[in-house]
Amino acid sequence: MADLRSLSQAHCVLLATHYAADSNVSALRALSLERPDAFVPELLLRILLTFLPESTEPSAYSSYALEAATRLYLEQHEQSSVEVTPVKDLSEQKASRRVGKLELLPLVCPSRPYDDGEDPFIIFLIHRAHRIDAQTGLLDLVPQLVAPFLDRSEYLRTWFISNILPLVRVDFEYYPENEATTSLEKFEQIEGLNGVELLLSRTIGVKDGPGGAVETVARDIKGVIGPWMYGCYQRKRRKLDGSIEDTSTDLDGQSDKHNSTNENHDWEYIYTWLARLAANDFELASGAIEHWDGPSDVDLGGYEATHGYLSEDLLRHLERRYSQAAFACVYSAEDDSRETVEAAHSVLVRLAELLDFEPPPNLATSVEMLPKISKQTDILQGTTTAVLQPDLLLKPDHPLTVPTIETFSLLQIFVYSAYILADLGHPISLSNLAKFRFQADEEDQEALLKKILYTQKTSPTKDKEQWRVVRSRLIWLWDWGMDPNEQHAMTGPGVLGKIGRYTYEKEILTGFLTASQYDLAIEIYLPVDGVGDHLQDDDIVACVIDLAMHYYDTASNGNVTRGSMKKALELVSEFQPYFSDSSTFLRTEALIAATHSLSFYSLTLQHGVPFKPVNIRVSKDPIALIGKVLDQNLRSYTKLDDLITIAQNLVASGVADSDGPWIDLSPTELGEERMAAGRRVIGMAIEAALAEDDFETAYSFVVNRLNSDFDATAAPNSRPGTGTGHLEPQKRNEEDVSWRAAYLAGRHRSPNNSLSSSRASLAAGSSPVLRRLEQRMELLSQALLLAPQSALPEVLTAWRRCEEELTALLAQETAAEERHNDRADHKIPGAFLNSTPTVQPRREVGRGAAEEAPMGLFDVARGAAAAFSRSAFPLRSGSAAESGGRISEERMRTDSTAGSETGSMTGSVTDAEGRARKRDMVANAVTGGLASGLGWVLGATPVQNQQRE
Repeated sequence: MADLRSLSQAHCVLLATHYAADSNVSALRALSLERPDAFVPELLLRILLTFLPESTEPSAYSSYALEAATRLYLEQHEQSSVEVTPVKDLSEQKASRRVGKLELLPLVCPSRPYDDGEDPFIIFLIHRAHRIDAQTGLLDLVPQLVAPFLDRSEYLRTWFISNILPLVRVDFEYYPENEATTSLEKFEQIEGLNGVELLLSRTIGVKDGPGGAVETVARDIKGVIGPWMYGCYQRKRRKLDGSIEDTSTDLDGQSDKHNSTNENHDWEYIYTWLARLAANDFELASGAIEHWDGPSDVDLGGYEATHGYLSEDLLRHLERRYSQAAFACVYSAEDDSRETVEAAHSVLVRLAELLDFEPPPNLATSVEMLPKISKQTDILQGTTTAVLQPDLLLKPDHPLTVPTIETFSLLQIFVYSAYILADLGHPISLSNLAKFRFQADEEDQEALLKKILYTQKTSPTKDKEQWRVVRSRLIWLWDWGMDPNEQHAMTGPGVLGKIGRYTYEKEILTGFLTASQYDLAIEIYLPVDGVGDHLQDDDIVACVIDLAMHYYDTASNGNVTRGSMKKALELVSEFQPYFSDSSTFLRTEALIAATHSLSFYSLTLQHGVPFKPVNIRVSKDPIALIGKVLDQNLRSYTKLDDLITIAQNLVASGVADSDGPWIDLSPTELGEERMAAGRRVIGMAIEAALAEDDFETAYSFVVNRLNSDFDATAAPNSRPGTGTGHLEPQKRNEEDVSWRAAYLAGRHRSPNNSLSSSRASLAAGSSPVLRRLEQRMELLSQALLLAPQSALPEVLTAWRRCEEELTALLAQETAAEERHNDRADHKIPGAFLNSTPTVQPRREVGRGAAEEAPMGLFDVARGAAAAFSRSAFPLRSGSAAESGGRISEERMRTDSTAGSETGSMTGSVTDAEGRARKRDMVANAVTGGLASGLGWVLGATPVQNQQRE
């Protein structure tokens, strides 16, 4: 010891550095006790910082460092001998030079220059901790160094809890397998949201293990973020550019006590982090909320002080903000999976616990138990999508996330709406659902409703009760359990509430009908008591007919026994008894009947496109399709009644009227329309029969079907285009069909009945050609009576050709008979071979009994008419001629000639008389027409006008 006392201060310092470098703390302690004059506390602490190896166990020197700093050596240690050998050979001058060259570390850590106002021992501990981490990375030694002295300084406690504890847990306890570590110096620099993201960066990647990241994130918030938040104010003071402020002063110069109202606490960063996390990984965010009770639920490792680091007011404020963060998380969820909705429901349960609210019902509860909200709620009236921006959800005055019973109810409703939509097959995220509620217009919401109903229709078959539940859920999505007093409102508060109630019900009814839930639709909308649900009869009819027409338009075949046409017929048939007087139903039934009948015929449209029912509805003239049927189906004209029925049904359906919207016709008007359509089809059938060279059928249609009600005694001025009156378009169309059909049939010349073949027939003694000519001239006579003035020349031309042909045939027949008679006369015994036949004198046309009397203009016209009558109907029997209309008996041919001519005529006397009567009527009409025509040429006044005058 004597040698020790003889050492200079420089020698003592060099000896102390030697013992420190050798980790001989006991010798260093003995040296400092023996020579206190050579050391000041700061010098010893600096020697320990500089030369004591950082890997030395803290327990070996921590107590000595405290004694050196305080000069209070209270602990009893075994006296150690101090060897001065390392420095005894050094001169004082040399020792002083070596001491001058010592590079002792400063007591204050360079990264924390603001710590120099603290106790030197506290500063030493902090600097020593930095050295241990920087030189060895053995940060787990720091708690052994610092923890025993936390009670000496709140500053040290705060620094240790907020820096060492979270860093040790991240690198050594929670994620020891991760090789990447964070230095203490860098860790002290992190702050704000970036600090939160850095501390929890490893949490996001954890997916394995019990609970996975869901429980891990709550653990890390409690064990890492919670301790880090302990140093909130210390980090704020560090921003004062190194100036030292009182520890009770915060960033704003206020005391911690007054900071209870501060809204910029670092806990706000974890709330922001949770809200952002919810947008991408709501399961993780909801797990954190479910397992973490807020700022008061932190794990400080037992190092915290007996009093809380947060005041009661501040803690209450932060916990309320935590509840608001939970609201924000739900509104931020971007995932639309069922798991997300279930996680959101767990957040609701958690919020009910935190806010002491009534817990929400289960997700699968019936709609009667779901939350209700009034349409007049201020939140629904003044909220826009702008408040749903992620950065605004945590505003202290946000209308949707401020924790109140009203906002909690609204959040519940959004969660249940998302669950119902997902269950209905149309999932939507909570974030998008809220935006949809406040932003979407009626058109957007109606489109969503249609998608939902379409999904229900295409999903596995649902029974009646399941569809009833679907409707109740859809109604809840519209009204959100609206007050019964508001049930008759036209719009609702729900996510689909902007759709008008009538439109909403019509879409639901359409969904029922599409799913063939006719009984349920009738039960709800056509109840026995007559009080339906929001829909009038006209609305129901419109829904039924619209869907029936949809089926009709999408059908590929008109047969009602299969496909869409079957659905259309079933739909109309189910509701027809409830609307038996509805003209709309009657028109639809007529259309379906016409289409079904058409399906039995082969029909191809232009370019080989097969006929579909929709072609009827889009056609400007659907009756014209019957003409295509006649063209494409051989002998289909023989099914005239069926074709007429089709046309009349098309008229009754209203599709034949392409000039504008359908106007209900009176029974009389409808009957006239049906009759006109029938006559038009008859005309088409006549043309088709002629095209297939079936003249007999065409003749029968003209005489018996088309002109069966023809009146040959009508006034002459009733011809189309003549007289002072004007025919109705309907009547004119009928007459146009009539005269054209008669004209076409009358001018028809069969390729099998040419003039040469007629001669062969006559030579064989038969007369079918004469019969054919008689029929043709009869048809042309009808056409002549009905045709407009502009068509008379054309008809008369055809008439003249037939007349010429008839004259030629009659002449041939007469010549043949005469030749036959001559041959017979020569063969008769005793015949007069040189006798010359007597030629009858030519009779003057138009002469009567008083041949010498002068003739007036109308006598000339009457005579011309009589001549035309005889020419128009040449085949009437001469023996049955009436008085005044035939040649007198004395001017007739000989009996044999007359008999031969009579024998050549076709038909019996009775038939001839019947035809004569009919033809007389036609002749009278023709006579009147010619008389009118001649009078017009000569400028005479018609009889009718004379009578009126």
